[in-house]
Amino acid sequence: MNTSQMQSALERAINNNDLLLLYQPKVCLLRGEVVGAEALVRLRGDDSQIIAPNDFIPLAERTGLLHDITVSLLDQMVAACQSIRKVRTGLSLSMNVAPNDLESHTISDRINHYLRQGSIEPIELEIEITESAAMGNVDTIAEDLERLSAMNIKLLMDDFGTGYSSIDRLSRLPFDCIKMDQGVVRRMGTSHQNMNVVKSAISMARELRMTSIAEGVESAGQYNFLIANGCEEAQGFYIARPLALDEYKTFVTQPGSYEGSQIGRVHQALYNVVHYRKCLIDATFCRSLNEDSILPSVVLPDVTELAEDSRFGVWYYGVGQRLNHMKSFQDLQEPVEELHRLGHTFVELLSQGASHASLTRRFKEIDVCVDRIVSLLHTLERDLLN
Repeated sequence: MNTSQMQSALERAINNNDLLLLYQPKVCLLRGEVVGAEALVRLRGDDSQIIAPNDFIPLAERTGLLHDITVSLLDQMVAACQSIRKVRTGLSLSMNVAPNDLESHTISDRINHYLRQGSIEPIELEIEITESAAMGNVDTIAEDLERLSAMNIKLLMDDFGTGYSSIDRLSRLPFDCIKMDQGVVRRMGTSHQNMNVVKSAISMARELRMTSIAEGVESAGQYNFLIANGCEEAQGFYIARPLALDEYKTFVTQPGSYEGSQIGRVHQALYNVVHYRKCLIDATFCRSLNEDSILPSVVLPDVTELAEDSRFGVWYYGVGQRLNHMKSFQDLQEPVEELHRLGHTFVELLSQGASHASLTRRFKEIDVCVDRIVSLLHTLERDLLN
């Protein structure tokens, strides 16, 4: 198909609302369940062949048709959300948008309209923008990203690892998630350096309190490595290929086995516990320096949340329950709940200006809990090897 034919096919598809949307499922690696999908656009050619976006999106950008595609896809996605809701609630769909549509407020205005109508819930829709587009247009898109964030729409930085993000710029934009580019994920098994790139991206997302998502997961080895290193969500052919809407609706209602390697989850749980303790250490250090103004930045949500809502708890009370037949797993519940109780009390004492001696006594109790949990997790790791 030549350029003229493709443009004609594209214009017809837009006018007839005939752009094809496929949905690639996304799995939460903490809970081991499908949590949503990315909507991927395709174009039907004159001979019914399916044309990939890499072949027609550049043309759409040059001819000014990309805006019309985005609006059409958003309308289709809202209808898809309503259809999916009938078979399963709580799932999200994400779509990619261009900086121009953010700068003109087209997307935020239209989403706000749908939210006010009650056509969709904020949890059902996510917006993606590529790293290079976001970093190259920070000043022009920041306002619209803030508007979407205020609507509780999740914002995802797509193709992370292919652009030129700076930590400063990234922290100034209200992104909720980073999606590691499939090329970055694919190369992680080829060298220690490439593997460390993925580990660093996951760690950076955690420190910025963003969700890390891996694209292009194609093997059990990649899937389990991501689990072991704390990646929170994944999509790719290992989980499922892009599906038509009816296929996706069937997919999300069928039981799946996505837990991957539980030993990887245990390794991540060890990190969660040590990180929990580190937050309390940092908070105490800030207080000793009279730097109370930064305490809210130091005390992570995991410390103030209920045990079952923490990152450790999401695993333990979720997919981790498949290990409930093991004594080392069962024995974790009491010290974990005690650790969170002590942590809450510790933060309250800090805010009340408790003495150093009082805080030290509390920390000794916390360390007893941490040591007990770490010992049990080590035992659980060994048990899983048998």
